[in-house]
Amino acid sequence: MPDSFRPNFTATGIGSLPHTDAHAAVEAVASRLTGMPYWPQLPLRSPAEHMNLQYARALSPLVRADLTEKSLRPHPSLSREEALAAFYERLLAADPKGFALDPGEAAGFFAFLEKIGSAPAGAFPWIKGHVTGPLTLSAAVMGVDGKAMLYDDEMAEALARGLGAAAAAQIEQLAPLGRPIMIFIDEPMLSGYGSAFTPISREKALNLLGLCLEECRQRAGAVMGVHCCGNTDWGLLIEAGFDVLNLDSAGFGANLLLYPEALKALFARRGAVAWGAVPTNAFTGRETARDLWSGLKSLLEELAAKGFDRAVLASQALITPACGLGSLKEEQAEACLELTRQVSELARADFP
Repeated sequence: MPDSFRPNFTATGIGSLPHTDAHAAVEAVASRLTGMPYWPQLPLRSPAEHMNLQYARALSPLVRADLTEKSLRPHPSLSREEALAAFYERLLAADPKGFALDPGEAAGFFAFLEKIGSAPAGAFPWIKGHVTGPLTLSAAVMGVDGKAMLYDDEMAEALARGLGAAAAAQIEQLAPLGRPIMIFIDEPMLSGYGSAFTPISREKALNLLGLCLEECRQRAGAVMGVHCCGNTDWGLLIEAGFDVLNLDSAGFGANLLLYPEALKALFARRGAVAWGAVPTNAFTGRETARDLWSGLKSLLEELAAKGFDRAVLASQALITPACGLGSLKEEQAEACLELTRQVSELARADFP
């Protein structure tokens, strides 16, 4: 973690936008989230930009994208053993090009490179990227045995390492922009962790997340965060070793208060919480920045009452929407980005 990482309520975003024009999407972000803009996934532009399908090429030949069905298929034309052997041959070759994003699957990423690359050196002091998490992606691929690849240990571990390599390749693609980089591993699947619908052990979840982080960190360096848009075991995500924890604080912030020791450990290693203070799926259009900040401020005051240092709570905080905005209309998504900017400004002025 760099000593300079003190975000102090910097505003950034999560994943997708509903736009189909990549440059318009990037402009919607960069004009509002000037402290840490992010590149947008554009699933309505092409199925190839869906958060799972976007990394199919990087994970070849373990999976293949079916753009018609908008799903991932397991190792076509190869046996399970052949697919694993071929994949690890690619992985061990350590060639980042095979894991990097391509214009055909990430138009928003390349419009983002163009926008930030043409900006003055002092603009956009941080930049953010993101990669689908190993639990979410492996749960979305049904193996030839009819079970999700998440429950095939060797396949799940290979996918986790492949996504870590994809994160590292993305960092290398962003590095020429000359800004510090933050990468989120997006794990919406963990919203169901611990339920009967997601029978996975804590040990396995930690292992897959750890393998993803390990593969990324041994190849490239960046601040690494994790995003989950529902309620989950927040202690697990902190224990996994992420630098930043991102949650829907508008909907589930009170649940984080149940993990004070884990949160202390995160702050002790100079980690941060990215507070998803702007609702997305629950967005009505009637929200105001002051009301949203009031809700988040109450959570911060509760943490302060539990003994957390107010200055640390402020310096080690970011503001985000609760989740990606791809399911909204363009004007709604842009309203959420604007609210994120406004909540960030209010927080900096009013806390500690």
